[in-house]
Order: sequence, then C-alpha cells, then structure tokens
Amino acid sequence: MPGHIKAKYILLMGLVYLGLYTSIQALVTAHEFDFLTRYDKLIPFLPEHIWLYHTILPVILLTMFILVKTKRIFFITFWACAVSAVLLNISYVCFPSFYPRPEFDIDSISKAMVYITYQIDGSNNTFPSGHVAFAWIIFFGAYFSDMAKNISGLRCLYFLWAVGLSLSTLTLKQHYIVDVFSGILLGATSFYISFYMAKLYADHLN
Repeated sequence: MPGHIKAKYILLMGLVYLGLYTSIQALVTAHEFDFLTRYDKLIPFLPEHIWLYHTILPVILLTMFILVKTKRIFFITFWACAVSAVLLNISYVCFPSFYPRPEFDIDSISKAMVYITYQIDGSNNTFPSGHVAFAWIIFFGAYFSDMAKNISGLRCLYFLWAVGLSLSTLTLKQHYIVDVFSGILLGATSFYISFYMAKLYADHLN
C-alpha cells in the first residue's frame, strides 16, 4: 500500500483524535469516579519509565508505515484505532476520573520529562487508558503482518513492548490498574471487530 495514502489516513486520524482529546481536557473538570485501590498505591513511582511510555507514537508510525504492508491489515488496524478513539473519548466524558499525581523534585532528565508530560497530558482522562488500547491494537496489527510471520521473534518483541508500555502507565502514575485492563480489553475488542468486519468486505481490501 503506497505510503502517501497511509500518511493521509494517519494524519486525519491524528488531527481528529487530537481535537477531541484537547476539547475533553478543557471541558471535563469534574472528578466523579475514584478507581484508586490499595494495589494502585503499592505500585512504585518510576520516572525512568517515561521513555518507554513515549515510544507509543514512534512505534505506531514505524509499524503502520514499515511493518504493515498490505491494505487489509492497514485498514483493520486503522479502523480498530478509530473505534477505540471514539469509545475512549465517550468514556472520558461519561466516567471522568482524575489520577492523583505524585509530588517530586525535578533532579533528573526523566523527572523533567515526567513533569512536562503531566503539564500536557492532564489526569482527567484515565478510564480506559488510550496508551494501552493503542499499544495492543498495534501489537495485533504487527502480529498479523506478513513481515512478522517471516522475522523470528518480532511478534514476541511487540508483545513485550505492549506489556511494558502498559506497565509504564502504572509506574508513572498516569493510570489506575482498572484503566490498564479496560484498555487491553478495548484494544483487543476493537481489533477483532475490525478484523471480522474486514472478512465481510474482503474484496475491497485486497
């Protein structure tokens, strides 16, 4: 599938999601749902994980432009992301929840990056985790790609990345445990709905 066509779809998706996301950041100010559990409190704050957390966009672009070659897998992954994006933003409006941010001294590059991230990415959009949902959609997209079938260990690498990124949302105090599990469920469900819908329109995706 030509790269310029991929770019148009990905850019459109990015602009629409960014618009919805920033609007909700500004409009949703109530903290109506508290998902904090004693298990969340036991998870340590690890600012060094911010670098793994921010691999989400580079990995999405790398996967969609380089790894995913066929029109079918590209659109399955694209529409799974689109469905998740819509459901995420609906959930942020219906279930507004703020994660209590930790206090810390900015004495390292990692902590400075966490601080900047906190300023840009508000805490009023926790349930489910968008980072987690998109990471697992990308994992499934990579898993079914032809390149992953031919390169030993690539699927395992994507799996470990998705797991690691999911855990980073907890250790950075960006999300609750329930956000992570609901994000995995949302990502997996969106992908497989898109996957089976593609079977109905197989002639258009070949």
